[in-house]
Amino acid sequence: MTDKNDLREHSAKAVAAGVARKTAVLAGIGIAAVVAVQMTAWPGYPLWPVPVGVVFGAVLGLINFRWLAYTVERVYLRKGTSSILANLAAAAINVLKLSVIFIVLFVVIKNQWVHLVGLVIGLTLSFGAILWQGYGLVAGLKEQQERTGGER
Repeated sequence: MTDKNDLREHSAKAVAAGVARKTAVLAGIGIAAVVAVQMTAWPGYPLWPVPVGVVFGAVLGLINFRWLAYTVERVYLRKGTSSILANLAAAAINVLKLSVIFIVLFVVIKNQWVHLVGLVIGLTLSFGAILWQGYGLVAGLKEQQERTGGER
């Protein structure tokens, strides 16, 4: 593996795409599990609010991660952008993005458009996908270092 391929694999776009695939897999499993539990434990409860909450939570967690990954790559990993002003601008933008996510969460929870348990499950599955992607990247780097004898 060349350094150019290594950089491409660790770019924000590639990492976000990997997290999106893993989130989709975990959300699919989560939706199937939620529907199965809901149909057996609460057969009279409407079927749609909890699975829609899982999807909404997973998508919201994925959007948040994507924003964070692109911001880190654009602001902190670019050469020549380590000034105090660039860091303050990045912090302000991150606060605004998080504010948007929190406002969306507040409106959705307040109006009870989806079930809160489904929303929490979706956010948790998105977090699990982020951990899964990170573990895979770290394991790949460790394997690559072992192959090359620790030289880098």
